[in-house]
Amino acid sequence: MHVENSPDFKTVWELAHNWVSADSTKTDPNEVSPELRVAIHRLMHAMTNGKITVRWKGLRIFMDESYISSILDIYHIYKFYRCLRKNKFDKIYLNNIYAKRNEVIDWCINVERLDPPPCWTINNPQSLQLIDIEEESDGWYEALTERRRKKVACLELAKKLWEENPDQSYEEIRKHSLMKQYGNPSVFTADAFQRWAKDYASEFARRSGRRKKSKT
Repeated sequence: MHVENSPDFKTVWELAHNWVSADSTKTDPNEVSPELRVAIHRLMHAMTNGKITVRWKGLRIFMDESYISSILDIYHIYKFYRCLRKNKFDKIYLNNIYAKRNEVIDWCINVERLDPPPCWTINNPQSLQLIDIEEESDGWYEALTERRRKKVACLELAKKLWEENPDQSYEEIRKHSLMKQYGNPSVFTADAFQRWAKDYASEFARRSGRRKKSKT
């Protein structure tokens, strides 16, 4: 996969700097600011935990936890360890490991509750559902992360349940027996489900989901 000069990929070094509004060409790797250190560490922790895939010079690393992968990834494990545990920031290395746009946005909004880096900020989180989903493009489903597949399934099932019975609240839909069996509702918190499902919800659900104004 070609990642260099692609708008859908950025290196950890570039992305972390963009996140904290710093110039990636001027930072001394021996004098990394606390804010930049946090940004780099967050991205690398997400990569080691499988929340974000990571590519080194275009090739996937940390594919799985198998013995073979561990052997192949020894070099990268060492580099990650020095950065995360020893605060040794290898600029050349960090400028050669890449994160993918849609995964970073999804992780920021739905896992860490953080604003994405400005270079990848979107105005409407709902539009995440449409990223990389083009019926005319082959392989769009395989390009989705497992978490996003579950979200799409959950929202589609919610839409069908409201069509069959519009007199159901957000919480009733989220806890519906069919939703629990087929819809993976655990990918959303109650608040997140209401926010993401509002475009598919019935008028009854929208009314019941409005917060009551406090009396003064």
